[in-house]
Amino acid sequence: MNQKVVCYYCGTIYDEERGKCPLCGSTTRSPDEASAPVRRPRQMEGERTERKSTQGGKFAAKKKPAKKRQDAPKGVLVAAVVFLALAVLVVLYFIGDMIGWWPGLEDRIDRDDPSVSVADTKCTELTLKPESLEFSGAGQTKELTVRVNLSCEEKVYCHSEDMNVATISEQASTAMGEQTKSVTFTVTAVAQGETTIVVECGDQSASCTVVCTSSEPVDPSGQEGAAPVLNYPVELTLSEVGASETLRVMNLPEGAEVIWRSANEAVATVDADGKVTAVGSGTTTVTAEVNGKTAETTVRCTFATTTEPSSSASAANGAHLQSGREDVSVRVGEKFDLFLYDSKGNHIDDITYTVDDPDICEVKDSYVTALARGTTKITVTYQGQEYICIVRVG
Repeated sequence: MNQKVVCYYCGTIYDEERGKCPLCGSTTRSPDEASAPVRRPRQMEGERTERKSTQGGKFAAKKKPAKKRQDAPKGVLVAAVVFLALAVLVVLYFIGDMIGWWPGLEDRIDRDDPSVSVADTKCTELTLKPESLEFSGAGQTKELTVRVNLSCEEKVYCHSEDMNVATISEQASTAMGEQTKSVTFTVTAVAQGETTIVVECGDQSASCTVVCTSSEPVDPSGQEGAAPVLNYPVELTLSEVGASETLRVMNLPEGAEVIWRSANEAVATVDADGKVTAVGSGTTTVTAEVNGKTAETTVRCTFATTTEPSSSASAANGAHLQSGREDVSVRVGEKFDLFLYDSKGNHIDDITYTVDDPDICEVKDSYVTALARGTTKITVTYQGQEYICIVRVG
């Protein structure tokens, strides 16, 4: 007869031959008698579950199958690609804006904003103070103030119609008022006479009358540190070989010495007394030095025999500058054309322009624009030959 045993956990009585409880699958048996019920502490649900999961049997906890990983939906991938593309475009736009490839957003706003008008930046008012200037002698200086509307962004140009009577400073000071903007120029008397100073800004213009009653310098004894002022401050023209003219320093301090120099003595010479004599056709510069300070004037010798560099080049291949373009005098802001012609009078296109001082003038599409006062040289090169144009901006 088979011996009966009692399961320690559930109290089930079963044959010892089974080896484990048919109900809970436990192999632990009660040490009590087979017929005695088993009394044990009550187990919590968590402990029972843990026990069932660690032991075999029909009540053992079954493992849940692992969920399969699902790939991201295609829509998410498309959205990510679109987002990255937009981000790249935005970055490229702002980089291009900083470099200047295209107008920036602020430019579009300003252009589309009806409150911002281009007309507001133009000159609508222009007045002079004073409207006339009177000098008692050469070298005397006075200020001429130009007032324009506060919103004006156009440049103010000022020039003297006769620079042998009065000159205008190249530099001007600007001041902003509550309702107007003022630009102040310095006017210097050169010699006895009368001239007009013309002021232009955009479409507006005004003029100031200048009268100098004497060519004698004003108080020369107190001008040791002043720059010399010549009686021909801009240019002197001699029309034949041997013709001469005397240059003088109008504000020469008493006892001071003048050192005269000619940049090209093949065109004109100058002696110790300032006498300039024409030697050959062309243009040169005569300089006067007083106490370490200098002044210069342009000397033009315009007669038949010429030694201009462009003449030999013209003889070599028949090319030549337009008549009158070897030496040009213009005002700031003015333009003129500078063409090269062949022997038949046709334009030559494959030429290059070189400007010695690009701050004074610039060349674009065969047109020269005067930018600032001064004298410079434009070299036109064609087939290895050079053609010279002297530009004088007053």
